[in-house]
Amino acid sequence: MKWVVLFIVAFVLATLLTPVVVPLNVMRHLWRGTSLGRYFKTAAIGFDQAGGSILYSQEDYTISSYTYYLAIYKGNRQAQWFLRFIDFVFGENHCKNSFENEAAKRNIFRKETE
Repeated sequence: MKWVVLFIVAFVLATLLTPVVVPLNVMRHLWRGTSLGRYFKTAAIGFDQAGGSILYSQEDYTISSYTYYLAIYKGNRQAQWFLRFIDFVFGENHCKNSFENEAAKRNIFRKETE
């Protein structure tokens, strides 16, 4: 039950605060002269990971990377269609590159020499 309450609180806070916090962070980055591109990339990845949690019940995986995992390693036919759609929208091999980047960060694939 506590997870349901946590989900509701997080959802409400994110919904209410995002329209306020994003413009404030943009102004903060402009004021400090730091990279807006990096801020938006970080925020996009965070939203993508939240989407992966909601869509696939997998925390810390983006939608693209987990779709690739399901399509290629699990042979899920719906994921294969979704993978094609994502790659069409975001460019060829987007899901594969996303999966490989996340796998490298987590050290999922180890070199054969190790």
